Amino acid sequence: MRRLSRIRSITRKARGATILTHRNGDPDAVCSAFALRRLLRRWNPRLRVVIGTPEGVNRISERIISKFRFAVESEPRLDDADIIFTVDMNNFEQLGSIASAVRILSRPVVVIDHHHPHPSMRSFASLSLCDEKSPSTCEIICELYRRSRLRPGVQESRVLLVGILYETKYLRLGTSKTLLTVADLIRLGARVEGLTSIQESPMDISERLARLKSAQRSKIHHVGEWVVVMSSVGSHQASAARAIIMLGADLAVVGSQDREQLKLSLRSTREFYERSGIHLGRDIAKPLGDYLNGTGGGHSLAAGVNGSGQLDLALNRCLEMLEELTENPDNRRED
Repeated sequence: MRRLSRIRSITRKARGATILTHRNGDPDAVCSAFALRRLLRRWNPRLRVVIGTPEGVNRISERIISKFRFAVESEPRLDDADIIFTVDMNNFEQLGSIASAVRILSRPVVVIDHHHPHPSMRSFASLSLCDEKSPSTCEIICELYRRSRLRPGVQESRVLLVGILYETKYLRLGTSKTLLTVADLIRLGARVEGLTSIQESPMDISERLARLKSAQRSKIHHVGEWVVVMSSVGSHQASAARAIIMLGADLAVVGSQDREQLKLSLRSTREFYERSGIHLGRDIAKPLGDYLNGTGGGHSLAAGVNGSGQLDLALNRCLEMLEELTENPDNRRED
């Protein structure tokens, strides 16, 4: 509550603010940014607020922005911002092309997120409102409204509901608190009906082929009691990893290599996380990213890694880490 009071105090004195999402912003990021912008304007009606989406947004976010008609800037100017917010971003490098410009600014930076924080964000943030137990950043924004004793309007409620449903895979990854938040948003005017058409689109041929190829190239490992599947594919790694989980794996790691640049997506079942205690973002992706001279992070059930090297070696190292964590639970990092 003390941190919220500080943020409100800074915001009320500011003339301009910029809200930044991670590059290729997803619905949880852009919906959080939209609702946060409306909240900041209620704290300070004279505040100019820009939503910056470095290097653009993904396809579903484009449809959300079009439907709800709010403005974003892929190359936001930062000079006029007296305070900067980041939403749904746990790694400084996720700012993409504007990272260097943000780094040299002497402005208060407020981080709002639901991932396990990367050290780069701890040193970067002036204030942090992070909750790893929240399934979505949109739910954290809902909590900010509640603590401010303000209610989201109908438009904000609808947008927040879209973000929550996307991030929780239509509540499959939600909690009891998520359900209560969704119920509140519906009471405030949001409607579930009609949202499916915004968030879902037919899977294109390239994604379907990537899923099939990843299954064909899968290597199955038994790590303790768990079925761990490693695979490789040129694109759609996250989608391929989800498909492998649906086929029956407890944990899937799908990577790609473009010259020496590596990209890996990790997915697990909730049972794997709850029984093993292994948090993919904290225990695997972060140290693996460091090992590959890159970055890594994410959620307990979903994470990603970018780095350099050879994909086979990276997958082998990932498998070694899993074996070490399974055999020696004390090696897991504490929350």
